Amino acid sequence: MGDFTKFRSAHVPLARQMLWHDRWRLLRSIAGIAFAVFLIFAEIGFLNGLYDNQVELIRQLNADIIITHAAKRNLNQNRPFSRRRLYQAKVVPGVIAAYPLHVGFRRAGWKNPDTHHVRPLRILAIRPGDPVFTNPAITAYTEVLKAPGTVLMDTRSKAHFGRREAGVVTELEGMMVRVVGTFELGTDFVVSGNVLMSDQNLPRYLSLEPTARAELAKVELGVVHLAPHADTSEVAAALRRHLPQDVLVETKETYLNRERRYWRTRTPIGAIFGFGAAMGVVIGVIICYQILYTNVLDHLPQFATLKAIGYTNRFLIGIVLKQALMLSCFGFLSGLCTSLLFYRLVSNWSGLLMHLTPARAALVFSLTVGMCLLAGTLAIRRIMLTDPAEVF
Repeated sequence: MGDFTKFRSAHVPLARQMLWHDRWRLLRSIAGIAFAVFLIFAEIGFLNGLYDNQVELIRQLNADIIITHAAKRNLNQNRPFSRRRLYQAKVVPGVIAAYPLHVGFRRAGWKNPDTHHVRPLRILAIRPGDPVFTNPAITAYTEVLKAPGTVLMDTRSKAHFGRREAGVVTELEGMMVRVVGTFELGTDFVVSGNVLMSDQNLPRYLSLEPTARAELAKVELGVVHLAPHADTSEVAAALRRHLPQDVLVETKETYLNRERRYWRTRTPIGAIFGFGAAMGVVIGVIICYQILYTNVLDHLPQFATLKAIGYTNRFLIGIVLKQALMLSCFGFLSGLCTSLLFYRLVSNWSGLLMHLTPARAALVFSLTVGMCLLAGTLAIRRIMLTDPAEVF
């Protein structure tokens, strides 16, 4: 008879029934875990968002290989090199083109057309028609950018620059400028806004420097295109042998990873947001432990009854861990939905790239399941120490 009872009881979803017994408590439990999940998502989102913003310019470059000054440690450091290096690169077998990207690191002043406040932003300059970027919004304005005083405005620039749309007429470095189109790039640790113009217009907006025209003889980044079947690593090695040591030659992926590594290891940003994510996990463990421990205490007579009729601690532990697993799934889904909305709001407000990739979502889900199972394991001790005779 005892075996039959166990057989029938084994098919009763006790873990689910105990959770659903008090709906309001279940909702509060899910909300608590969702809050912890949201904290983890927020910290990871800010951390990766900052890293993603730092490399977004590199990501949008239409490059197989990138050439920079040998002393350039990060993208925002002003270290131009001679444009002659690009002409020299073209003779290396496998290279079909090498294009210059000029960057105005003087942070030219942009006047908000509505408030008239002047804010510094970054100027990007290319030769119209050069396929420097993969962004179709940039390549579509090849002809109009040839006109003097025309620029494209980055729509992800900070809101304090005013209207970021075509048709805006304002001042850049005290000179008239007209926005003829827009593109999306984003901000980073240093840059809060971007405009893109023709390289022939660049000296006009750097006129405060006596050698402004000489700026075109210098290049901040060299964008190298290879033949369709060329081996990127072999051509990069050939370029390093051929070019003087005053430049650094890297594949696009290598340069992107180096930029990420710089901000991760040379700044406290990774440690700060990593600590925040860890605190989110700790908070989640505490919240989930309190939820499960309280649930165990409230159902202690039921657990004691199960022990009295012969159920093992292993069976009772399974009930608590199932509850922890169900709460982790419910809490994760709720936290995920909240985080997606939060990411969109932050992205629209700040220009920060808040990408929620499947890999990052899987990481947070793993952390959520782990912290809930850990909390469940801690709460189990109360059941194992329970003596049915003491309860009744």
